[in-house]
Parts: sequence; structure tokens; C-alpha cells
Amino acid sequence: MDRRSSFLRLAICIFSLAAVLGFSDIAVATNGMQVIGLGPVMRSMGGAGSALPIDTASIMVNPAGMSELGGRIDFGVVLFVPDSEYTATHTAGFGGTTVKESSDTGAAPMPCFGLVIPINDQLHFGVGAYGVAGMGVDYANSLYGNVVYTSFEMMRFAPALSYRINNMVSIGAALNLDYATMGYNAGRTAINTIEAHNKDSQLGYGFQVGILLKPSDQLSLALSYISKQSFPDFEFNTTVGKDKLDFDQPQNVILGLGYKVTPKLRIAADVKWINWDSTMDKGPQYTQNSSSSGAWNCNWEDQWVYAIGAEYDATDILKLRVGYNYGANPLPNNRAFEAIAFPAIQEHHYTAGVGVAIAKNVDVNLGLVYAPKVTMSGANTAQGVASYETSLSEYSFDIGLAYTF
Repeated sequence: MDRRSSFLRLAICIFSLAAVLGFSDIAVATNGMQVIGLGPVMRSMGGAGSALPIDTASIMVNPAGMSELGGRIDFGVVLFVPDSEYTATHTAGFGGTTVKESSDTGAAPMPCFGLVIPINDQLHFGVGAYGVAGMGVDYANSLYGNVVYTSFEMMRFAPALSYRINNMVSIGAALNLDYATMGYNAGRTAINTIEAHNKDSQLGYGFQVGILLKPSDQLSLALSYISKQSFPDFEFNTTVGKDKLDFDQPQNVILGLGYKVTPKLRIAADVKWINWDSTMDKGPQYTQNSSSSGAWNCNWEDQWVYAIGAEYDATDILKLRVGYNYGANPLPNNRAFEAIAFPAIQEHHYTAGVGVAIAKNVDVNLGLVYAPKVTMSGANTAQGVASYETSLSEYSFDIGLAYTF
């Protein structure tokens, strides 16, 4: 027991530190700016899993699911590889030129860490530390004669508790402690110059609650709520004074289903509502605009996300996983500059993965997510863009290690 406790304390320290230090430059997320799932297991199943808890990623989507887990530690990393480009023709007032650029944003890592400790048969404690959102581009000197660089990254640290009321009902709650960085060098000011907004970081907060119902040994249902994540204003020093930007993250509601078809085959399905309209309608919004920079009126719509995945025990040591995730593009095509700067237009995601038991109580999990190219076009003459086309494709690799105790 002492040896196991020492191992747990060491693992928490090492991997919590690694998660924080490893979090940088997330290039893009896939449901708007939110990742489709957390960790290699959930991501390889299309991001579904609120009603089918398999690993500690359950903490982040429905903390009630911890009641179905034993003691375990999961950690790993996701490597995103995005490919974005745009073509735009300026109006006559901006010379009528046509420009075409590919983003220089490279591969970016995102950390994953989770821990669940059963306190007794009814009460479980857990903590998750996952990169949950991000987006950005890095285009050369072109639009308005200026570069287009944007970067937003967000990580969530969530201590959580779950309580098994009886064999059919479990409830859970988590406190969300968020860390986000934002920076941009884009657009134009009232005097047609550009002001760099170097990265600022802020701490945010929110909460999540969930319930897991098990009408039978085969069927499970879930409902969870993730609150709006509130941040202080992001602050940027410019040559003419300080700019401040209000940029919160939206509330989510997730409805899930899990079904054990056979002892070897399990299916998970989730429907998620993301309330982008509450944070990205007229935002991110300036609360102080000393540089007279152009407003970020993104006008995103709320998004419905549909995820389904399956896990199959091929052998005693090998698990196979597949999944699919769809979320309609929340961006309007008439916000030309914002669509180029924040091309969060991914819709279809195809996923696969494997889990391999390499030793007693130790598994390696691998995953792959592919989001094929999506293209959006439009115009906004008020922004000096007579026409534009922007596109984005993405794939990511996931690797993780799980230890159960």
C-alpha cells in the first residue's frame, strides 16, 4: 500500500507538471475551437463517451462516470497537424489585389492527464488536466498588406467527485480551473496600421455536473452540463496604449448513450450543444481599444455535435476502436476577415485507435483523427474583401499510457 501511494503521489506531481509545461501552440481544434474528445481512447471513438466511461477522460465530459471506474491513471499527448490556406481579393480601395497564402502553423502538442481514486464503493475522487480548446493561423504579409497571426490555447484542470446513489444512478460534479493564452497580429486599425498583440495568459473558472443512469447492465444514459468558462479580460500593450479583450468560453450540454452489444463490443453515442452565440456572436469583444483595431465580430452560431464510436475486444490484450464526429461549421461566410483569421470550419472527423495491454495493469493506447478539407467562401466589401476562400484540413496522432490499481 505504501509503495502504491508513493507511486501515485509521484505520478501526480510529474504528469501534472508535464501537462502544464507541455501545453503550447495548439494550432486548431475541431468542433469550432473545442477538441472533439479528450485523450486517445475517447478521441479514437469519435469523441463519444459521456455514458460509456472507459478512462479518466470521463471526468471532463461527465464526472458521474467515475463511479464506473476503478483506480487508474491515464496520461498521454495529442499531436495536431493542421493545413490551412486562403485566397482573397481586395476591393478597389485596397488596390484590388489578389493574395494567396498557406499558414505556417506547424504541428502542435496537447497534453492529457487524469487520475481516479475510489474512496469507497460509493464515492470516487478524480482530477483531470487536459487541453480542451485552441485555434490559430500564421499567414505571411498579405491581407491588408499585413500579416495574419492568431493564437488561442486553453487547458482545463478539473478536480471532481462522483457518488453512486444505487446500482442504477450516479451523480458527479467538478470544479473547472482554466488556463488560456491568446495573442494576435492581424487586421488593420483606423489609420490602416497594425498593432501586435503579444500573448497574454489568464486564469478562468467554471463548473460541470452530470448524471449517469443504468437501466440495465447493457444500457447506460448520461446527461451533463458544462458551464460558461469565465475569464478576466485579456490585456495587450500596444504603442498607443492598452487594449483589453473579453473572451469567455461557452456553456455545453451533452446527452449520451452507452450500450454493451456483447461482452466484447461496446457502442457510445453523444449529442452535444455548444452555445457559441453567447461568446462568439459579437466577440471576442474589446472592452478597451486604445489602438482603434477593427472589431472581432465573428457572429458564430450555436453548434450541434454528433459523435459515435465503438470499442471491440479483439483478443485478451488488444482492443480496436473506431468513431465518427460531425459538427456543422458555426461560422457565417460574410465575416471575411474573421473567417480567414479563425478558420474553425471543420465538420467531419473520422477516427480509429487501438489499446494494447503491455503488462499487468498497464495499457498503451494509440489513436488517429482525420478531418478532411473543408472550404468556405464569401465576401465583405465593408472589410475591404471583394471575395475570399479559406480552407482547413487536419489530422492528429494520439498516444497514451494507462495504469490501473
